[in-house]
Amino acid sequence: MTLREREVAGEIRRLAQEDLRVEGPFDDGEELAARLDSLLLLALVTAVEDRFRVILSEEDAATTRSLADLARLVVRKQAEHARDAP
Repeated sequence: MTLREREVAGEIRRLAQEDLRVEGPFDDGEELAARLDSLLLLALVTAVEDRFRVILSEEDAATTRSLADLARLVVRKQAEHARDAP
C-alpha cells in the first residue's frame, strides 16, 4: 500500500471503530464481510463516501474485499475526481 492508501485505511479504521462502534483491531487484509454484518457494511460504505466525498458503486463493492482494497478504491476514486474536475 502507498502512504496515501495507508492514511485512508487508518481513517476508515477510525470510522469503523469510533463512529460504527466496531470492536477490536482491524487488519488491512481482513475480509470486511467476515467482520461486519450487511447493515454495518452499508453504514461503513456510507461513512466512507461522506468522509472522502466519493461515490462507490455496486461494481466497486463487488471487487472490494478487505480494508486495504477499500482504501485503494477510495484513493483511486479521489484521483479520478481530481483529474475530471475543471
